[in-house]
Order: sequence, then structure tokens, then C-alpha cells
Amino acid sequence: MPPASTLADRLLEGDRDAAASLAKGLLKPERNNLVERPWGGSRLCEFKRLTGPPCATGRMFGESFELSADDGDDEARLHPSVLVLGDGSTMKLPALLAVHGETVLGADFVQRYGRRFPLLPKLLDIAELLSVQAHPPGNTEAYVIVDADPGATIRLGFAADVDAATWADKLGSARGDQQRLLELLGPSSAGELQRLLKPWLARRAAVPAELEVVLRPQLDDARRWPEVETRLRALRECFWAVLDSLNTIPVKAGDVIYNANPRRVSAATGKPASAEVHALGNPEGRGVFALEIRRPGTTFRAWDNVRFPLRDLDIAAALEALNLTATAPTDFVVQPKALRAGVRRSVDSEYFRLEHLEPTPQLAIDVHAAPPHCLHALAGRVVVMRTQGERLGTLERGESALVPAHVGGYRLEADGEPAALVKVDLPPYAD
Repeated sequence: MPPASTLADRLLEGDRDAAASLAKGLLKPERNNLVERPWGGSRLCEFKRLTGPPCATGRMFGESFELSADDGDDEARLHPSVLVLGDGSTMKLPALLAVHGETVLGADFVQRYGRRFPLLPKLLDIAELLSVQAHPPGNTEAYVIVDADPGATIRLGFAADVDAATWADKLGSARGDQQRLLELLGPSSAGELQRLLKPWLARRAAVPAELEVVLRPQLDDARRWPEVETRLRALRECFWAVLDSLNTIPVKAGDVIYNANPRRVSAATGKPASAEVHALGNPEGRGVFALEIRRPGTTFRAWDNVRFPLRDLDIAAALEALNLTATAPTDFVVQPKALRAGVRRSVDSEYFRLEHLEPTPQLAIDVHAAPPHCLHALAGRVVVMRTQGERLGTLERGESALVPAHVGGYRLEADGEPAALVKVDLPPYAD
């Protein structure tokens, strides 16, 4: 007797009734879609209340892909969101949308965006500096700071006008210095170099002589130490020159940063707004934990802060994509506006809109019917109810959900303590 088909099987085979039933409630992916990064920390597992694999191994994770349902994006395709269905079977969210996009997202949404969810929201645990990055036109980013160590900062936007040719030469030369160090010390030295150079670079007054006792014995010919010393000096100079060329923005819990070209820049170029140059984190290692909202799309890595092992750079493409004129921290720090009790709006752009929903045991929040959107719980726990009183499910800290097109209006009721959620909409907006 053949095994009974699972709900996932039926959905993949095109069962419209099953899809329609599923689309009446929240689509809440598994919350363990974690990715290791060289700059990652140890907060994600605790924040998302994960104790089993992959968190039981002591690994350091930098990102959690909260809603990943766009196979046109390389990262999203590698880390798709997974749904656990009512019968215990599992299904990748991109696969569900590929078959039942109109049912889940609505025909108008699919006509505009395709059978995908065109955002790639992530939780970031930033324990070290990220690379210096750029994105193509039309790709902006928002950072909702969930937590941050005292004194934490990020680097965002050029603080003064820069010349593309000068920076291309500087960054290309520094990459050459890194490669030459590996040739002199041996390819197997990459891990040791990273361990030694990370704290050394973070100190402006550091000198190569501090590393000589460790590195010189690794040379096949000790007479080559002066060349190693020269390369180290050049790398330290480039490390700080890059960081000092960017705005330093202090961050704390509750801050919202919108990384987008200032209006004066977009008006001057005539191009769609995009992200400014950015290197999240700081050389001091003061941690930043944030919800990042962005569209799927290419990331151009211009510089990797002398990180070993070497990762690919695309210096020319990054500089071509970037605004090279000066900006200021005030261009990016957002002051959310109160809309009504418990509801504030921070980012309201042509790409996405962020609203901050803060129900308490004394204050439930009604959300009006809207096109497909996502919810991210950053604190507390809420019960999600239809306006008519039917229970849709729960969301608690570290969980996210895609709200399908036909869910309609709903109410968020805090369960026992104040809660905090971020709602992200895509245009056209319901209001």
C-alpha cells in the first residue's frame, strides 16, 4: 500500500484547497535558519530560544534569515525559509509561493513582484566589523537596533568626498599586501594572522615590532622581516584610513537607522536611491544586535578590514555603485513618528515601510487589512486574533511571520508583558 501523501506533497502537487486553507493564517517559518559569519557572535541562539542543533555546538552565528523566499537572490536561495505544516511535514516557503503565489500573496501582488516575497529581513549579531559594502541602485537598508553594547557604533556613508580612482588604487594595493603576507608566511598562516591582527589593528598606535616575535620565526628566510613589517604598516594605514573616511554613528537599543542616499544625492544623480557605503560594527568589538530590512540583491564587497582567510572583493563594482560625496550621521538616523497609541512609523520609502507595534496587557493593537507583509517579534509574546475573534496564532521574541493577502484585519494582544514587533509593508501601501 503506497504511503499517504503529506500536506507538503499535496501543496506541491497543486492542491488549491489546501493552499487556501493555509493562506488564512500566519506563515511562521522555523526560527533556526542561522548562518555562521566570521564577524558573528553568540546572541542569536539565546534571543530565539534555541537549545538544540545548530545551537548546541557552540558555533558563532552572524545572521538569521527571518523570511527568505526569493530564489532570484543567491543568499536567499541558499537559506530558504522552511514551514512546518499542520501534519508535521515541511515545505520551503519559496516552493509554496512558486506553486500557490496568487493564493498566498494575491494576484495583484504577484503581478507586481512575481511569485516571491521581495524582502530579505535578517537578524544580525555583529560582534566584529563587517566588510565595507555597497549595493546596486534601488537597494536600501534599514537597521532596527535591538540591543547594543555601551559605546557601540557603526560606520555609514562617506564623511568627505572621495575619489574613486584613488580609493581603487588604495584598496587594490592593500589586497596585494595581504596576499604577499600569505606568500611570505605560508598559506596555512591565515588563521594565525587573523587571530593576531584583529586586536593589533584595533589599536591605532600599534607597531609591527609587537608581532615580530611571533611572525618572524614563520619566515623561510628571516631576512624578509623588513618586507613583512612594511606590508603590516601599509595594511594598518589602510584599515584606519577606510574607517576614518566613513561617518561614525553611535547606536543603542531602540534606534532606527535608514541607510539610503540622502534626497539631495538622489536628486543630483537622477538614480534610484540606494544604500550608502557601510561597515556595520566597530573595531573595538562592541556588539550590535539588529533587525535588518532590505530587498534581495547583490552585495559588492569593497574591503574586508584585513580579514583572513581572504574573501572575494569587487572593488570596481562597489565604487561604481556608491555615492562618493560627503554625508552626515543626521542623514541616516530616523526619529519614528507616533501614528496612534502603541504604533509608530520610522521608514516610509518607495521600497518598504516600517511600523513599530508595541502592545501591552492594557493595550491591544488592531492592524487593518493590508497586502502581504511581514511581522518580526523583538520582545514579549503576542496572541494574534482576527478582528472577528478567531485566533490566528502567536508570535514571540525571535519569531517572524509572513501575513498572507487574505488574512484581513487582525489584533495583537500582549500575553503577560509588553511586546515589540516590527511590521514591514511593500508598496502600494494600503493607506
